[in-house]
Amino acid sequence: MLCDILGAGDKVEVELRDTELHFFSLNANKLDESEKKMEEKFSEVKYDIPNCFVVPPELREKLKSKTNEMNQKECRAKVVFGADNTVYLLGHTKEVEELSDAVIEFILDQSSIEARVELPFPELVQLLPELLQLHNFDFSGVTFSPLTAYSRPTVVLEGSANNVAEVKNRLGLFLDSIVQDKVTIEMAGAVRFFDCHAGRESLLKVAHAHKCLIQLEEQPHISRHNLGFAKYNLQHGLQVLVCEGDITKQDADALVNAANGDLNHIGGVAAALSKAGGPQVQKESKTIVKQTGKIPTGKVVVTTGGNLKCKALLHAVGPVGGKESGRERIMLEKTVHNVLNLAEMMEFKSIAMPCISSGVFGVPIRVCSDAIVTAIKTFDSQGGRSLSKIVLIDNRVEVVRAMQEACDRLLQEKGTRRNLELPQHWESMHGQYFKKVELQHYSSEYQKVATDFLKTAKYSIHKIERVQNVFLWQAFSVCRQRIIAKNGSAELHEKFLYHGTSAESCNCIERDRFDRSYAGTHAAVYGKGVYFAVNAKYSADTYSPADVSGLKRLYVARVLVGRYTVGNSSMKAPPPRGSDPTDCFNSLVDNQQHPSMFIIFHDDQAYPEYLITFR
Repeated sequence: MLCDILGAGDKVEVELRDTELHFFSLNANKLDESEKKMEEKFSEVKYDIPNCFVVPPELREKLKSKTNEMNQKECRAKVVFGADNTVYLLGHTKEVEELSDAVIEFILDQSSIEARVELPFPELVQLLPELLQLHNFDFSGVTFSPLTAYSRPTVVLEGSANNVAEVKNRLGLFLDSIVQDKVTIEMAGAVRFFDCHAGRESLLKVAHAHKCLIQLEEQPHISRHNLGFAKYNLQHGLQVLVCEGDITKQDADALVNAANGDLNHIGGVAAALSKAGGPQVQKESKTIVKQTGKIPTGKVVVTTGGNLKCKALLHAVGPVGGKESGRERIMLEKTVHNVLNLAEMMEFKSIAMPCISSGVFGVPIRVCSDAIVTAIKTFDSQGGRSLSKIVLIDNRVEVVRAMQEACDRLLQEKGTRRNLELPQHWESMHGQYFKKVELQHYSSEYQKVATDFLKTAKYSIHKIERVQNVFLWQAFSVCRQRIIAKNGSAELHEKFLYHGTSAESCNCIERDRFDRSYAGTHAAVYGKGVYFAVNAKYSADTYSPADVSGLKRLYVARVLVGRYTVGNSSMKAPPPRGSDPTDCFNSLVDNQQHPSMFIIFHDDQAYPEYLITFR
């Protein structure tokens, strides 16, 4: 019978022994052919079932059932269970493969794996399962856990390999369809109503009816004796809240402590924060001073928040009244700048800050409040940041009133005059229209630009210069307003991008603008415009030729990319978005979902913010 199966005929004899099969023939080719057919038609596979001491009963039953079905007419396959967790599958190749699929499916169903999924909005980290249930999205067998160590909002999917793979695949399409919007209700008592039982029930009904989630944005803690709070929405998206209250009860990514140089938290805000945070706050502070020495005025250091509702405490050493030769305001502005830049570097979205230097430090409240608000205004003018909310909070009525007055004076300017103001971090122009300022290595501005550049470009920085051109800045500001008027501020998309160039071109770019007439000098694969890269490495490696001394040059530019689409080499301008020929995209990209470069066609869409010289 075996000879018939193998098609060997009478030219080959087969002898079956206890553990061996012997073929005999006078024709060597026939022997080889029989051996080959034997290996094709019959198989033997061994599996060790992971995380089991013996083969689980459910798998035994499943395999027995399958083999009984296969062997109804003739013996096609056999399953042998070892003494431990081993399974042997023997028989005709087709049937063995079918049994193997059953074993593999069982193993995958039993094994637990993890998969990470990035989310489009931070709020979804905690609320994703609830939103999925509203949309009848089946994720049975899979659990969701927030991944707090990631800078981007991320969840971990955990479950069997099959379930996780299937849910993750469907989840991608679901997340792509999600949008988020913020609605501001300017009505007295609105927050109180929606925070009560009846209000929450109303929001819940609306959410279920429209299959969405509605959240009330947390407001600063306000006691019955508070002045209330004032809110200021700044030009580039930063929100400032001023309120009376207890900073130790604030819920923010970072709380700012008005610290002394010894980080000895014995009075005022420092004592309150240290006490509320627990002994670990003072312990870490002493360790820092022991390692680095006394903290100089203007510097900021980080410790744990301990029991406080924050990710970190930022200890800012402000000036002491009468010890800075009248430079208290300048020093305090510098201190607050360092606080904000450090918060940005740590990718915090919200911070709460007291009126630094106004207490036992002895600096007049008006000087402190003006310095703090001016620093915040300058920070906002730089745009494109992750820090979006600053709470100015104090438990002294006169201090809160002074900070509100400073915000009213310095943040509530109206009309185009404010839009066309020069950036606050520029040095005085003294009647000139153009100036280049070399940044000091120790400045937070230098450190921020250098850090971003060195993330992808592995070079040695020679110097960084700030470009201050009044005419270019005003043209850029007008272009910004034009795009906002057309797209809305949500689709302005102002980005810091990189543009490599030669030493000979710097003068033209800084004094005139990025000129698209030079398009095609290096490449125009995605359109005949001016190219800007997301990563510094691309521009530094490819489009920054070295001069005779070996130095290369690259601009960090503010670019208004607006609405964009994928370009091609034939495009001399962005195409229309639809049937209206006047409604065009603002820029082109190489990849719609993950652009690595942007191409603009309007010279005023970019401003050369910094020139980095490197080798």
